[in-house]
Amino acid sequence: MQERSRRQLLGATAGAAAFGLGGCLGSNAERTGDRRTPLSERTLRYGGVMALSGGLESVGTPIADAVELPGKQLDASDVEADVEWQIEDSETTARGGIDAMRTLVDAGFPAVAGPLGSDVTLQAVQQASIPAEVVNCSPASTTPTLSILNDRGFSFRTAPDDSLQAVVAADLAADEHDASSAATLHIAGDYGRQLSGAFATSFDGEVQRQVSFSEEYEEPLATALSGEPDLLFVIGYPEDGVEIFGHYYDGHAGDETVFTTDGMMDPSLPEQVGEPMSNVYGTAPSSNGPGYDAFAERYESEYGSAPGIFTANGYDAAAVLLLANAAAGENDGGAIREQMRDVVSGGGAEVTPDSLVEGVRRAAAGDPVEYRGASSEVVFDENGDVSGIDYEYFRYDADGIGVIETVSPEVSE
Repeated sequence: MQERSRRQLLGATAGAAAFGLGGCLGSNAERTGDRRTPLSERTLRYGGVMALSGGLESVGTPIADAVELPGKQLDASDVEADVEWQIEDSETTARGGIDAMRTLVDAGFPAVAGPLGSDVTLQAVQQASIPAEVVNCSPASTTPTLSILNDRGFSFRTAPDDSLQAVVAADLAADEHDASSAATLHIAGDYGRQLSGAFATSFDGEVQRQVSFSEEYEEPLATALSGEPDLLFVIGYPEDGVEIFGHYYDGHAGDETVFTTDGMMDPSLPEQVGEPMSNVYGTAPSSNGPGYDAFAERYESEYGSAPGIFTANGYDAAAVLLLANAAAGENDGGAIREQMRDVVSGGGAEVTPDSLVEGVRRAAAGDPVEYRGASSEVVFDENGDVSGIDYEYFRYDADGIGVIETVSPEVSE
């Protein structure tokens, strides 16, 4: 097996059961009869499949930090339970994501935050976590395809469906930039294809071409621009953006406006490209949850930098998994699955990032709790999706990224 980068922070493991591959992840190890196992006799376990290398590395590492933060928060508190977590690197590839997920499944983790990247997530959950009855909650996978998976209720996400972002981007292209023609340049795979198609459907004008790219950038870029569109809609990851915009400013830049999406939202992009990129705009989900300020303060205190794209979603994914684990009373994927919706919308005591420790105590005691997140309210529908997300309309400049305004999909329709 190819060696992968791993970051691992483990709490004490006393009382943890031995686990193996399959659906029976300790279902009776921490409960006896109808008596709820005391929190002091429990180890709360969760894993993370993060993009610590590859195309999403620049945003994946901060998201991984956010995923670890709830574990660190509990570990540093006087909560009675032990906490154990482990992060594996997907390398931003489907094969890496499958291997990383299987590593966590084999190690007995009943729930996983991640993966990142829609195509990585689709493969990893279908081939590893769902067959093993392990819950996954992705903070940064946005393809609509995730909503229609036959996942038996094991797959959730704190990131929104991309169909909403496509509407926002299409409306901004027409209303703010007077674009009547457009072309799309998108990464090959489900993420790029779905978002490109949704933009084309939503755009009130002519979409001349939808061009995909994989490992070569210059020819697809030239093809997308060959009809001289008013707007070029670029969908990919930061690593792709460095190459695409390098070629673009070297010989293809014209009068067109360029749009990007959340996957390419990296403040360091202009510096890496060597251009201010002042004609490049974009859209990305906004973190607008009631617990955002508390999360942001905690994140900056821990890591010395401000939260970035999807970091709040990462924190929420891990926090909900921990609350559901505490409520389930055991490190069992099926039991945790049954608690995922209850701990975010079942009523009871309000839990935010500031009160996560007390929320875990209450959930473990069998008391109802309602988590109110950093990225959103975090209420899962029947497909495991969240709603009520606003979008940032931003612009690149020599200093990085500046947010112009926040847009609600309902307002943009």
